[in-house]
Amino acid sequence: MIKKHIAIMLIFISAALNVPATAAIPDVIYHLNDKGEAIGRFSIYSKNDILFCTGDDPAGTENNRAAELMLQGEFAAASKLLENALIHAPLFLPFRYNLGICFLYLKRLDEAMMHFTKAKQLVPEYDKIYLQTGYIHDRKNDEARALEDFRTALRLNPAELNTYILIGDIYYKRNQASLARRYYEHALKINPSYPNGLLGLAKIHFQKEEYIKAIVLLKSIDTSGEYDKSLHFYYAESSFKLRDYRRAAEEYEMLLSFRTDRFFLVNSAHLIKHKLDLSRRFIE
Repeated sequence: MIKKHIAIMLIFISAALNVPATAAIPDVIYHLNDKGEAIGRFSIYSKNDILFCTGDDPAGTENNRAAELMLQGEFAAASKLLENALIHAPLFLPFRYNLGICFLYLKRLDEAMMHFTKAKQLVPEYDKIYLQTGYIHDRKNDEARALEDFRTALRLNPAELNTYILIGDIYYKRNQASLARRYYEHALKINPSYPNGLLGLAKIHFQKEEYIKAIVLLKSIDTSGEYDKSLHFYYAESSFKLRDYRRAAEEYEMLLSFRTDRFFLVNSAHLIKHKLDLSRRFIE
């Protein structure tokens, strides 16, 4: 029965590998009950690292209830919904994956890794799982294992641009700017306007104290879709260095409007608020 379920889920993976993150997966996925009987049909798409389901399938509907809570930053409430739902459908990939995301944001990294590992056992070909496990390894300062997971994701889906960025970010933190640039630019070769690729190059200018060049790049980024919210941090910091305190304050304030973003898992909101207050005092 498990093999039958995994075979069906692999259809989802083969369809998903070359589909943009916000696009719906073709309507070919079935959810099975414990007897192996098909009880629903739906498609899946990703939004802000969270999996959503289309249609009125019972499992998909319950998943979406939790996913909406996750978008609002209500990860504790969402995790309770998903844990209850998981009892009735332990082989349903979105439950496992989204639970991993919930525990990641709740800073319960070992529990997050456990759910992502089980999701990986269900569908080892799904590249996004490796992005999450790589992120957790990076949070634990295990850069070697993080790179291993990111490179696995890259082999599975070389069209996923953010994988190049995550690898580049490892080298950026190591102050290996030339290697970081190589990965940022590779993503930009595929999509010259990719926000996180342009942000990566701006970060390299920031690291070199080339603040004007960093701001020129940051200004060119389209923020109407999904993008790394740390953009506002680097824009604010660059502006502050150039004594444009009004712009710095605007960017710090914008950053604080995304309190549930992954940026604040490793950065203090109180420190950003302090920088905002300091910028406002300089304006006065």
